[in-house]
Amino acid sequence: MKYRIGLALLSVLAVGGAFGAAAPQPSRAAQWSQLANLPDWSGIWEVDWANKRGIRAPRQQMKLTPEYQKKLDAYRAAQKQGENVQGEAANCVPPGLPGIMSQPYPIEFLYTPGKVVMLIEAYMQFRHIYTDGRKHPEDPDPTYMGHSIGHWEGDTLVVDSVGFTDSTQIAGGVPHSDQLHIIERIRKVSPDWMEIETTLIDPVVLAEPFKSTASYRHLTDDIREYICLENNRDGADEKGRPSLNLEK
Repeated sequence: MKYRIGLALLSVLAVGGAFGAAAPQPSRAAQWSQLANLPDWSGIWEVDWANKRGIRAPRQQMKLTPEYQKKLDAYRAAQKQGENVQGEAANCVPPGLPGIMSQPYPIEFLYTPGKVVMLIEAYMQFRHIYTDGRKHPEDPDPTYMGHSIGHWEGDTLVVDSVGFTDSTQIAGGVPHSDQLHIIERIRKVSPDWMEIETTLIDPVVLAEPFKSTASYRHLTDDIREYICLENNRDGADEKGRPSLNLEK
């Protein structure tokens, strides 16, 4: 009897193992060939600060919680008094997300299986956007770019980012909390133009999610070397006001 029970148990385990086995993964060659089905984002893309695309839309204002509105009011008051309230980017510290995406320097997209890599000329930065189905870590290490995962919805790359260092800001004079969550929807709208819709979610800082859309124009150039640290720092006079005199 024990012998028969043992055989039955082995049979159940064998069947269960078969059903529980991971599906075979595509070959390495197949994974690379699948990239040809993704939208063609070759070349480099630069934010359209000059509005050469001609899109006229009212600029939305962030709605802050009372505590952070007071911080912004104090920042603006200090600016009016001529105080040196520049961010750490003036000392070559990268702005991180979301600020890095509005720098007047180009970006480039590279596809690899399970990942989109974004090369950013400003501060020689890069972003890894994982598209292999992974989740965010439960306790991500705070970084300037955060931890980004993404998925494709047709021709649109949807990027979800969390885990930002508190050295970054979501706008001038507006820091963020550890609950900052950034959603980006990236799509090419024509051969020469790309749109990135960005939604900032931070219930501690923002009274409601803040959404903005930026246009990026296509360029036939290359990413160039950007070395901010070569004798570059924030100058200030004896009263702490911004100054171009770097001898002090």
